[in-house]
Amino acid sequence: MIPKNNLLPFVILGFVACAGCKGPKVDGLVPVRGTVIYKGEPLEGAAVCFTPKEFKTGDRLGTGKTSAQGKFELRTIGELGVLPGEYVVIVIKNEVVPRKQSQQANSKTGRPSPPHVKSLIPERYTDPKTSDLHVNVGSNGLQDWRLEIAD
Repeated sequence: MIPKNNLLPFVILGFVACAGCKGPKVDGLVPVRGTVIYKGEPLEGAAVCFTPKEFKTGDRLGTGKTSAQGKFELRTIGELGVLPGEYVVIVIKNEVVPRKQSQQANSKTGRPSPPHVKSLIPERYTDPKTSDLHVNVGSNGLQDWRLEIAD
């Protein structure tokens, strides 16, 4: 079982994985494209998620994944773009750290221990409650938006 505080990255990555999945058509989407920079370099393979600032049930997230050049394009339920509005931006870049053989089995249950997930960027960016990244998407969307994250 994965601890609750480690579930958010998996949920967001699930949204990113389903970005190509088709769902009900969302009207009014505007394009959002940009580049994520970390330590002066493009951040490859990161999940980018725009969460509505005042999130309510039924609101839609915009998700994307960065390329080798750090570029991303957001989708909402498989459709290109997001709805105009204010968003908290989260960025997730993790790696799974293998456990040592002696730590493979939980001593109480005998079951394998869950893998250790390590964030490759400061964890404050991985949670909408702690991220200080905010953006207002207007009716024309965002083109070539540069998102620089720091330690």
